[in-house]
Amino acid sequence: MTHIHNPYDKQGIWLRGSFHNHTTCSDGHHPLSTVYRMYHDYDFLGISDHDRITVHEGEHTIGTLFEAVEVSSSQTHMLLVHPPSTLMEGYSNEFSIANYQRLSDACVENGGLSILAHPNRFFSHYWRHEDMLSMQRYNGIEVVNGDGNPEYDIAFDKWDYLLSAGRKIWGFGNDDFHVYGQEKRAWNMVLAKEKTNEAILAAIREGSFYVSTGYGFDGIRVEEGQIIYDLRSSPLYDKMYKYVTLIGKEGRILHEETGRMKQVKYAYDGDEGYIRIAVYLEGGFGAFSQPLFVE
Repeated sequence: MTHIHNPYDKQGIWLRGSFHNHTTCSDGHHPLSTVYRMYHDYDFLGISDHDRITVHEGEHTIGTLFEAVEVSSSQTHMLLVHPPSTLMEGYSNEFSIANYQRLSDACVENGGLSILAHPNRFFSHYWRHEDMLSMQRYNGIEVVNGDGNPEYDIAFDKWDYLLSAGRKIWGFGNDDFHVYGQEKRAWNMVLAKEKTNEAILAAIREGSFYVSTGYGFDGIRVEEGQIIYDLRSSPLYDKMYKYVTLIGKEGRILHEETGRMKQVKYAYDGDEGYIRIAVYLEGGFGAFSQPLFVE
């Protein structure tokens, strides 16, 4: 009997946010107060300066704030969201599996998130396949990094590599904001029970979120041997042309569809391994689901 694990099969509210953003406390060009204003309408926001935890302070209109840190060796970077305050005691950003795993474990055990950052940034700070497999405890990787270059800030290939190797990890979208023009390029839409730090982290740990660069889903359901994707609908969206791809294990294309549809249905056969969907609007804005694992 085939079972589909659907992380979207729950009640909640959709919340928009990003975890990877910098200020003048590291190499960002803008102080914390300016970053708050630029993301004033987000439901949650993380500040992840390099190798330090920037404390939130001052006025803001953002619903929920997260402390974070970008562990920044010269080889690879790792984003830790909601780390323990003790993380910086004896801290080192030296890259070794043992050191990165120690930091990752401390964050995960604190109820936070461990995310491998921009794994395809090949000119520096990228993750090799063998190192990603050697790391044993982390929540996901950045599949869309908003730094701005599609040649090295998109990493769906490495996500499929890890998923096909049996790793149940999630894909994240973040701005990696440093300067004006990099804001609000990629974000995470989280289906949480309420707008609190705990509820957002709990939903993400379960995979109840998707990555957006401007489009989205109204819901994802499993009914009578089919996965039903309800695409974001409005009088304007419904008139726009869409490009849909469903991807399975080893990056296999399971289904492709184009047109002015509001819904996509896929009848699964049980040997897909996992099923994830990528949807693009004409013009390029996209939405990318987490994998629905097939057991």
